Amino acid sequence: MPEFESYVDVDVDEFVSSCSKREIQELIECLVEDGYLPKKVIGTSPNENLGTYESIFNENLDKLKEKYYSLNSEDEQVIQNIFKKYL
Repeated sequence: MPEFESYVDVDVDEFVSSCSKREIQELIECLVEDGYLPKKVIGTSPNENLGTYESIFNENLDKLKEKYYSLNSEDEQVIQNIFKKYL
């Protein structure tokens, strides 16, 4: 069976503006899964069910995740002890 190759040059703005809300949500989920966007962009409105302090706590945890390779062994042990206490 013959094979055909094609190339389509699509402007990103044109592509996004032609997507439905559902398709844009799928696009965002794909970008999160592939690591191009943080996971916190998916879900309900920004922390709509959380209190102020809980939102701040969650934001700080997200920031801490990004610093994994900057932690020294003492910091890591403190975090592990907290996990053991509450999990």
